[in-house]
Amino acid sequence: MMTMLESQHHLIFYPEDRTKLDECTRRRPAAGEPCSLPTAILVPHASYDRVCEALHRSFEHVAMLKPSKVVFLGPLHQEVLAEHEPAFLFTPRAEGIRVAGVEHVFDAALAAELCTRFKTQVMREDSYFIEEPAFELTLPFIQSYFPGTAVLPILSGSCDKAQLAIYTQVIKQITDLDDKVLFIVSANANALLPAFEAAKHAKAFRDALSQGTSLCEGLRMHAISSCNTAALDAVGRQHWAAGGWNIVGLYRDGIQQQDIFAESDENEKRVWHISAVLGAAHANQ
Repeated sequence: MMTMLESQHHLIFYPEDRTKLDECTRRRPAAGEPCSLPTAILVPHASYDRVCEALHRSFEHVAMLKPSKVVFLGPLHQEVLAEHEPAFLFTPRAEGIRVAGVEHVFDAALAAELCTRFKTQVMREDSYFIEEPAFELTLPFIQSYFPGTAVLPILSGSCDKAQLAIYTQVIKQITDLDDKVLFIVSANANALLPAFEAAKHAKAFRDALSQGTSLCEGLRMHAISSCNTAALDAVGRQHWAAGGWNIVGLYRDGIQQQDIFAESDENEKRVWHISAVLGAAHANQ
């Protein structure tokens, strides 16, 4: 018997009913410029009524690809337990996860390889996945656009410089083993903040992505409040990511917007969601 994680977040984040879930995640035709692997997309995480369109927008831009595996890089919103340190990158111990009656199997060989090469920094631990909804809500989209493709989720919190250097090596190791990889980075453009502040942070996040500047640095300076800057910086440091990020959608409350904006007297708290795909830096190499 395979050990399976059970879904925890279906009632809040996505429909538990298989028919409804299939309807929400139904694959759409490829959009945008053709690109090649390895590459990465940025997707947000929240309930489907807020992020369904943004998720499709990112996935459409890589729908023409045939990755041999998908590596999901998600945020860790909780503290790493003292007994798990110095590990800071977590992948499941379970062999798969059951979502809305469908079993999804993880790439156990890749997980084992990473844990062997990065013994103290990468750890197989299920508890973080039980708490964290981002992977679970993205998985039905991965299965819709890339059915039957091996998936490995990795979660991390914010990283110091030494940890970021290791994270960058982990990503490089994955593509050294097999370069037909699609990375999916799950991050919102800002933390839940009053509208004016939220817009300021979301703009700083968007600009750092577009310009290829360090998001971790923006986080350190309190100009950015996104929850997964380390994964974005680790991907951004790869030679195949030199083309930088193309922003393909800006969303607020599930509705696409032309720009990020807010009135200075708005008190409503908001989170902005951004869809992006890596530019084709390596297409001609």
